[in-house]
Amino acid sequence: MAPVTVSSMFRVLLLLLSLVAIGKAGIALPQNPGCPNTEDKNFPQHVKVNLNILNQNTNSRRPSDYYNRSTSPWNLHRNEDPERYPSVIWEAKCRHLGCVNAEGKINYHMNSVPIQQEILVLRRESQHCPHSFRLEKMLVAVGCTCVTPIVRHVA
Repeated sequence: MAPVTVSSMFRVLLLLLSLVAIGKAGIALPQNPGCPNTEDKNFPQHVKVNLNILNQNTNSRRPSDYYNRSTSPWNLHRNEDPERYPSVIWEAKCRHLGCVNAEGKINYHMNSVPIQQEILVLRRESQHCPHSFRLEKMLVAVGCTCVTPIVRHVA
């Protein structure tokens, strides 16, 4: 690794001071043309989002093992996306195509299917617009259930 010279440190310091001065002077830095114009008088300068959940009673809920005791057991898989809020969502994946009977054997005369819930997430508009988000609907598997198969009779 090359040693840092005084002249290179001076250049970095000068660049840093220039950026601070630009910010203090209110000079707009060039932005991506796809980003919304934040200088527009109708553009909201601040949006407050309270991320606290109302009526969240943590004492009444205890961890459950439904995912293991169900006739249609499932595993939880981590779905991570840094461009989304929340960035981590846990999704269910059914363990079997069939359902588990009382003896623990898989019954293929029944089907194990995911239970899906539509949720709202915040999606970053662009990597070049760090403070711009949009609401997006997302379908998330929250568990699995056992159903009778759809049978089509050929006449």
